[in-house]
Amino acid sequence: MKWKTRLAVLAAAMYIPAGALAFDYNLSIDEISEHPLTAYNTVYLGMPKKDFALNFSILPDWTFYGSDGTTEKAERSVTQDGVTVIEGLSIETADGSPAGRVLAFENYFRTTNRKTARDMYARLSATIYSNMEDFPASQNSKEIRWIQNDVTIVTRLDDKKDGEGYYTVLIRRYNNHVLSE
Repeated sequence: MKWKTRLAVLAAAMYIPAGALAFDYNLSIDEISEHPLTAYNTVYLGMPKKDFALNFSILPDWTFYGSDGTTEKAERSVTQDGVTVIEGLSIETADGSPAGRVLAFENYFRTTNRKTARDMYARLSATIYSNMEDFPASQNSKEIRWIQNDVTIVTRLDDKKDGEGYYTVLIRRYNNHVLSE
C-alpha cells in the first residue's frame, strides 16, 4: 500500500504549476507531525535508501543531495513576509547501498527569525502530542521525547543561532534498538 501512496504523491507533484512551487511550512509541519512515525506518508524507518532518492530527487521544489554514504538529504526554502524558512529531510541508513535500510530520519526547519522558530516548535510539538498514544518519556521547554515500541521520536528547538545564523526546529525518528540519539 505504501507504494501506491508514493506514486500518488509523486504524480501530484509532477502537475504542480511552475508558479505554485512555494510551500507553506505550517502545512509541512502538520503533514510530518500528524503521523509521527512517517514523513509525508512516504518516508519511514526501514525503507530502502533508493526509495528516498527516487521520491525526493524528482520533486520540483526540493533540492536532493544524494550520496554514496549512509546519509542523504533534501531541502527546500521559502520566504514569506521577509522571513526565510529552510525545510529539510535527512536520512541515515544501515549502509550506503541503494538497498540500505533507513535507521533514522529527521525533518528540520531552519530560520533566522527566533519567533518563527518558536512558533514552529509549538505547532510541531502540539500536533505530535495530540497524535501519540502515550505520554512523553521526557519533556522540557526545548525537547520532547516519546518512545513507542522500538522507535524513539524526539522534537527539539535550538533557539540559539548556529554558526550560520539559524534557529533550528527538528523532529527525529530512530530505531532505538540500533541507534541512540
